[in-house]
Amino acid sequence: MVRKLLALFLTLAATATALAAFEFNAFGPLDILKVESGAKTASVTSNVEPRALSLVCPGSAYVEAASVQGAARFNPVGAAQVSVNQNSSSGLLSTSAPVVIEVASNASGEKQGSALLSANQTQAVKAAANNLSAGATGFIGADCVRPSSDFWFLGASTAVGRQALLIVHNPSKVDSTFDIQLFDESGSVKAAGMQGLSVIAGKTLVVPLAAFAPSDPTLAVHITSQGGAVAAWIQQKTVRGTVAAGIDFISPSSSASELQVIPGIAIYGSKAAAEIIKSNPDYGDLTPAVRLFAPAVSADGAKSISATILVSGINAKTFGTVVRQDITVGQAVDVSLPGLADGTYSVEVKANKPLFASARLSRSSTNAAKVLTQVGSDFAWISAAEPITTMRNFMVPVDGQSALNIANESSGPATVTVKDITHAKIKTYVLPASGVVLSPAHAGDNLQISSTSPVYANLTTTRDTGLAALKILDAKNLGGQVSVTLH
Repeated sequence: MVRKLLALFLTLAATATALAAFEFNAFGPLDILKVESGAKTASVTSNVEPRALSLVCPGSAYVEAASVQGAARFNPVGAAQVSVNQNSSSGLLSTSAPVVIEVASNASGEKQGSALLSANQTQAVKAAANNLSAGATGFIGADCVRPSSDFWFLGASTAVGRQALLIVHNPSKVDSTFDIQLFDESGSVKAAGMQGLSVIAGKTLVVPLAAFAPSDPTLAVHITSQGGAVAAWIQQKTVRGTVAAGIDFISPSSSASELQVIPGIAIYGSKAAAEIIKSNPDYGDLTPAVRLFAPAVSADGAKSISATILVSGINAKTFGTVVRQDITVGQAVDVSLPGLADGTYSVEVKANKPLFASARLSRSSTNAAKVLTQVGSDFAWISAAEPITTMRNFMVPVDGQSALNIANESSGPATVTVKDITHAKIKTYVLPASGVVLSPAHAGDNLQISSTSPVYANLTTTRDTGLAALKILDAKNLGGQVSVTLH
C-alpha cells in the first residue's frame, strides 16, 4: 500500500510539473477527485485563463558604433515615437530601447485583442557617417508585436550596399536561445553559427545576417526560439556608394496562405526613378517588387507552385497588371512590377499552395538629381495584410502624413466602417469586389475598422521622401480548457 501511495504522489507531482510548463496566467480550481487504489483512470478539465496581453516595440534604429576585435558593434540612434491604444485610450512615449507594453490584468472583463491593446512606432532617422558606416537616413515604422517562438520575414538583403540586421529582444524573465534559417534564390542557406544563439532575459541581440549569407540580395528569414518567447524584427538599410539611401524595420510576416493581399502600394516619383535606372542599375530597387516564398509545408510534397500576382489600381488612371510566376518550394524569388504610373495600388497574390508575400516600395523625389542625394529616396517592405473579420483598433503615427489603405478581394461588395475615436467621427465605404480605397488618417488618431465581409488593410505614412508601412494587427493570447488525466 505504501508503494502504491508513493507512486500516486509521484504521478501527481509529475502532472503538476507538466501543468506548470504551460505559459498561462492561472488555472481555475480543479474538481475534487476521489482517488482509490486500483480505480479506473480519472480525468478532469481545468479552465485556463490567457496570459496578460503584452506587446514589444523595437525602439530606435541601430548603427555601427565601434569595432570590437574586428566585429562591428551596433548602438541605438535617436528615439522612436510609440503610439499606444489601451482600452480605447491613446498615449505616446519616446524611447531608444525596446519597450514592453502590457495590460496588467483582465479584471475589467475586456477580451484580448486590438481594442484592449495595440501599438506601433515610427522614427525619422538621420545618423551621421562614421569610420564604419555611411550612416542612415529615412523614415521607419515597426509593428509592436506579441512575443512568440516563431517568426518569418521577407525583405532582407545583404547585397553590396545593403545591410540586414536581425534584432531579437527577450522580454521574458528567463534566458532564451533561437535558431535562424535562411533561404535565398537557390534554397536553404548553409552556414555555421545559426543555431543556439543566446539572448539573455530582458536583453536585445543584434545579428548581422551578412555573417551567414554575404552578398545575398533575396532572403527569406525564419527564426524559432526555445525558452522565453521573444520579439524580432529585421532592420534593412541601403547605401549607394557613400550616400545613405533609406532604412526600414521589416516586421514579421502574416501566416502563409494561398491568398495574400498587400494594399498601400503607393507609387511616387516613378519617372525620375526610371530615368536614373537607365544609367545606373544600382538604383534598380527603386522599382516596386513582390517577394514570394513557399515553405515546405505541403502534405503532398510538391516541389513547385503556381502563383498569380494581380495589381489593381485605385481608379481608371492607375490600371494595374497581371504576372504569373512559378515558384520552387524553399526558394525566395523577387518579381519586379515595372511600368506602374504614380498612384495607389493593391497587390493580390493567389497560389495553389500556401506562401508568404511582401512588397518592396520605394519613394523618391520627382527630381532625378535629388534622388542621388542623401535625402532623395527611401523604401519600405510592406508585408501581406491580415484579413479583417472583426473590429480592429489601431493608432495613426503622430509624425508624417498617413493613409489607411483598404482592399476588398472577395467576390461581392463589402461595407467598411472606419470610426475615429479621437474626434467621434465615422466614415463608411462600400467597396465592390476587388475594390480599393484610400482613407485619409490624421496624425495621432485612434481608429477602429470593421467590415461586413473580410477586407485587407494597412497604414502607410510618408514624411517628405520618407516612407513607412504598418500592419493592423489583433494580438491576443489564447485561453481554453486543459484536460488532466490521473492514472
